[in-house]
Amino acid sequence: MMGIVSKILGLVFAASGFVLLWWGMGVTGSFSLVWSFIGMFVMAMGFALLTSGRQQKEAKPPPPTVTEIRCNSCDFKEIRDFQKGDYVLKAVEATCPKCQSAMTIEGVYIVREEPEDKDRI
Repeated sequence: MMGIVSKILGLVFAASGFVLLWWGMGVTGSFSLVWSFIGMFVMAMGFALLTSGRQQKEAKPPPPTVTEIRCNSCDFKEIRDFQKGDYVLKAVEATCPKCQSAMTIEGVYIVREEPEDKDRI
């Protein structure tokens, strides 16, 4: 409801500012410049009210982060979701499913989404 009221007030201010600006340009007296500036100011306030009620875009959630874990002995590699406290070269409690050796975090990566193809002109 408040958005509609601000739009209507914005239209009224913009229209009255335009009328004041137009009238100030037509007056030949010493106040013509003053009326023109008042008209521009009122018009600017009207346009500000018109555009102030726009809704903001929804914020995207942060991209997913993954952790790469490698075995210290063999070539086994596992990628899992990032867990708080993960850092590169941290020894992991889990053992390698192939050789039962210790495993270490080799990397922490952000999974980037592919950009949408937009028409470029």
